[in-house]
Amino acid sequence: MKDRILLLLLGTSILFSCSQKERYLDAQSFNFNDFEAEIELKGKTLEFDDLIMNPIGLQVYDSILITLEYGGESLCNIYNLNTKKKIGGRLTKGQGPNEMLMPSFIDNDGESIQIIDMATSTIYNYDLIDFIENANSQPISKIKLAESINSGAQILGDKFIGYPYFKERQLYVFDKEGKKIGEMVDFPRSTIDYSDMERTDAYYMGFATNGSDRVAICYYMTDLIEIYDSVGVLKNSMHGPEHFFSYFKEEHDADGVTSYPVKGKNRDSYFAPRSAGSQLFVLYNGRYVDEKGHDSCCKKLFSFSWDGNPKNVYILDDAIFTFCVDKKKHKIYGVGNSPDNHIVEYSY
Repeated sequence: MKDRILLLLLGTSILFSCSQKERYLDAQSFNFNDFEAEIELKGKTLEFDDLIMNPIGLQVYDSILITLEYGGESLCNIYNLNTKKKIGGRLTKGQGPNEMLMPSFIDNDGESIQIIDMATSTIYNYDLIDFIENANSQPISKIKLAESINSGAQILGDKFIGYPYFKERQLYVFDKEGKKIGEMVDFPRSTIDYSDMERTDAYYMGFATNGSDRVAICYYMTDLIEIYDSVGVLKNSMHGPEHFFSYFKEEHDADGVTSYPVKGKNRDSYFAPRSAGSQLFVLYNGRYVDEKGHDSCCKKLFSFSWDGNPKNVYILDDAIFTFCVDKKKHKIYGVGNSPDNHIVEYSY
């Protein structure tokens, strides 16, 4: 009898240790039941007088919508949401004065337009009215960041933060003149043993701020969200709602060291985190990247408080892969790709 009890205890211990094999050391788990509500949103496709080509980003300023398109004649296209007419194109692709190669919007108070060219790590600041009305609008200021960043920049109080690739910490901190004044945000601590290269790729992420004292890190291939304060102290780490991890394998070849996603084990997770004023909005996918017909468009949009508390699950009837938020009018403008690229408007 004693032997049977020992065997049962041993089996239970083994099962428990296996179930705990992969976990985040600092995260709390949550699931769909922890959200306050599930709300279905019906989208309205916006029909403009000019074709929407291949927007990869967009920003809204009251009745004005501005898109980013790397492959068109202009990098920015401006549309009037009331008249549904295209106002015109702005910014030329190139390496000349005031030209850009890889622009990305910086979310701000809406009084100006701020764009960072990730190819040069230069932030351009434009007067909002002049940018809309003047086809040859010139920046009122430019800030060259002292260090290169890989994927966007945002405002955090009186500082800029940007995402460098393959560094010890995930965010660089710059003052308003572009001088690097610090680094913040360590990689998540987990029971998975990654090499440095695997860790960098496994934790590729997007980030958003509330503009003042909170940063949300949303990971692309593991359903983990982390909330930090303005000096980089972890305030909350939430793993969910489906609790999966990211798996990469380092390989060495003639070209050097790289890593690849492990086939059949990875899922798309969070995309395009955005500030919605008092809340964080982020798209959620959850599908395996290797499944047939997979794409990165999402039909779920989650909202959280800036302390990391789950609020709402919005179910979108028209899937999108990126979006912006009109915080005053409570509208979402997203980019979908089925059957063709288009812009859809949601009210929340």
